[in-house]
Amino acid sequence: MKISPAGLDLIKREERFMARKYFCSAGKATIGYGHVILHGEEKYLYATLSEAEASALLQRDVDRTYGAHVAKRLTRAVTQTQFDAMVSLCFNIGTAGFDKSSVLRLANLGSTDTAAITAAFGAWNKVTNPRTRVLEPNRGLTLRRGREAALFLQR
Repeated sequence: MKISPAGLDLIKREERFMARKYFCSAGKATIGYGHVILHGEEKYLYATLSEAEASALLQRDVDRTYGAHVAKRLTRAVTQTQFDAMVSLCFNIGTAGFDKSSVLRLANLGSTDTAAITAAFGAWNKVTNPRTRVLEPNRGLTLRRGREAALFLQR
């Protein structure tokens, strides 16, 4: 399963386009649509990306890492909107966070418990920063998790 264009658009809206390097709330050097600059990608440290370049980088990240990871962890079929919501979550919290999330557990159980699913997404509204440990619950993340949960619950 692959992310849909609507799922990719969701991530773009949530991440917002940044042409130049910035530091995300977790303190990581980031560029484009939330691409964390990794070792070996120093070319991005001083680059200015076009929107098209940032979109291509996001598509690559989602296809190679986050979408592939979500697909591997699912033990049952899900809808496209459920998959898109989980890829958006995984993109934002990372693969290790996704693996321990109750979102994944509930999806693999085939749960339709709206309250449990909403709470499972909502639990991921904190930012871990290397300097400050866990920051207070973040209103922006709380709203994002609500949108992801609503997408997951779409019929």
